[in-house]
Amino acid sequence: MNEFSGLARALPLREQIHAQLRSAILNAEYAPGTPLVEAELAARLGASRTPVREALQRLETEGLLERRGQRGIVVREFKAEDVTCIFEIRELLESLAARRACRRISPPVLAELRSIVGHMRAALDDPNEMERLDTAFHDRILATADGARLRRMLSELREEIVTWRFLSLSTRERRVATVAEHAGVLLAFEAGDEELVARTVAEHIANARVSVLEHLRRQVEPARAAS
Repeated sequence: MNEFSGLARALPLREQIHAQLRSAILNAEYAPGTPLVEAELAARLGASRTPVREALQRLETEGLLERRGQRGIVVREFKAEDVTCIFEIRELLESLAARRACRRISPPVLAELRSIVGHMRAALDDPNEMERLDTAFHDRILATADGARLRRMLSELREEIVTWRFLSLSTRERRVATVAEHAGVLLAFEAGDEELVARTVAEHIANARVSVLEHLRRQVEPARAAS
């Protein structure tokens, strides 16, 4: 595993530790099942255990870590079949939401979506901000779709895929592609083309799925090489 490169002082310490650990996990520097021991990490980083504990708790909430009996907190193993299934469900539901939203969309909502896409272009080097804006874009479409049951179903689904969303936006290449795909969705809305809206949203979700599956492949390969 690569050593940490040192902690920048621009952010609170817990944020720095969280960012470095998350980057190491997403880049497969920790194999699935690897224990992350609070005391060892604190010693390596030259930090107290409190910010390390807070970072580990946050990573666990995000779904990147899990508790496994006496081994404590370990890097979670992601299964490709789970990702494929949940993204296929999301593709169908998000496409339906977009189709419904296209029938109801108004100039103010279009302006809001346009603003979000603009802010995403300015946040390409900030994965956390990109994830927030990506969520805002899809949430605005869902709110415009105006279906309580659909909103409930997608809200529950999104709680399950928060980890995958972090993974899908973890590379700059994918963040650039995401902005382009959102811009395409926006153009379809502006054209009032319901079929095109549904198709572009489905393609966007499918591309996110491919990105996540590629991350999982990179996780598995080092583990196989070491065995």
